[in-house]
Amino acid sequence: MRLLILIFLAYPILVFSEQEPHTENIDNDRLRISGFGTLGVTYAGKDNFGHHKELTHPGQFGNFSIFPDSVFGLQFDANLTSSLSATIQVIAEDTIKHDFNNIVDWAYLRYQISPNTVARAGRMGIDLFMLSEYRNVGYAYLWTHPVVEFYTPVSLSHYEGFDFSYSKSIEQGHLEFKVYGGQTGSDIRVSRGDFGIRMRPLFGAIASFESDYWKARITFATTKVASTRSTQLDRLLGALDQVPLSVWPQAPELSDLISGEGDQVYYYSIGMSYDKNAWLVQSEFALTDSEWPSVALTNGYLSLGRRVGPVTFYSIGAYAKSLDNPVAITPQLSQPALNRLQMLTHDSMNAIHIDQNTFSLGMRWDFHPQMALKAQWDHTWVRENGGGLLILREPLDRNITLNTFSVNLNFVF
Repeated sequence: MRLLILIFLAYPILVFSEQEPHTENIDNDRLRISGFGTLGVTYAGKDNFGHHKELTHPGQFGNFSIFPDSVFGLQFDANLTSSLSATIQVIAEDTIKHDFNNIVDWAYLRYQISPNTVARAGRMGIDLFMLSEYRNVGYAYLWTHPVVEFYTPVSLSHYEGFDFSYSKSIEQGHLEFKVYGGQTGSDIRVSRGDFGIRMRPLFGAIASFESDYWKARITFATTKVASTRSTQLDRLLGALDQVPLSVWPQAPELSDLISGEGDQVYYYSIGMSYDKNAWLVQSEFALTDSEWPSVALTNGYLSLGRRVGPVTFYSIGAYAKSLDNPVAITPQLSQPALNRLQMLTHDSMNAIHIDQNTFSLGMRWDFHPQMALKAQWDHTWVRENGGGLLILREPLDRNITLNTFSVNLNFVF
């Protein structure tokens, strides 16, 4: 897979060097082929604290790598009739699991019911953020990567289901309302090992407004944790379930908190952006509420950019913090076996707790109509027992800081 990424990324760059990039049109626009990619180099993490910008990616432990930010995508759009079209998007990137579920990102049919109303069905990008439709298309946004504190906790790329959208032009701008439903899931890597999660049913609703300079949206979504899959997690839950209630009364409650199966999740977010002349401002804030502490948090960011010719300089301030406090478990030292289980439970619970902030500085150079070169520095403060967005090789029992450096080339064709 890593070799394929390099081959796919190198080919469009060679094409760019010879001619203007273009979208391939076949049979009078009945079929359109387009693509995008990022070739990046990143330094991140420390020896015992792995950093990753998506939970679906392996971590970096204080090393350089071209794989965390590098991605290549192809999109095929076909007009089947005057009202019906089909879209397929495939992605090549370095994820912890390489299968159909992670390679085919989109595969859906789109039907134009009326000039203002559209229905879609199939596999589509999950619409939770301002970058939902182009999270993998680095050229389409300002930074080297989506803001970690805001985008990493919800490492869900797509869902299977349907959506209905209605749009209307008004004097002040353009309004759109959307509802969607279906199911979603992801395969991720956390401190407890590789972890699979499936959520259904999923329901969401969005209201958005766009004018010449402003974009704003509010989002609501809810789903239920249908199943979780992890060898390490299953072992821990099995051990907790075998502890007699009289020996450790807290064990069943902790088992339910760690598992999360059957818990409802509620997501609320608001986002806005302003783009006029030399200034770019974008901000999003979200609240994820659930009885499952793994996902219950508040997070957000504010990005400010200033254009100077073809170069844009920018800064970002971001935060993410779990709604619940770190779990305190007092070991019963008189029982060594139980004491070990309690310490494992304590470390497991605190490994999912999130409490971090990041300040970033970066620049983007648009040296070609369809290519951009970016560089970014992230300085992150992670607090004691707050490393839920990291991969921990040891418990985070102190405050730490991390520096991440990213340079990448983005292109579309």
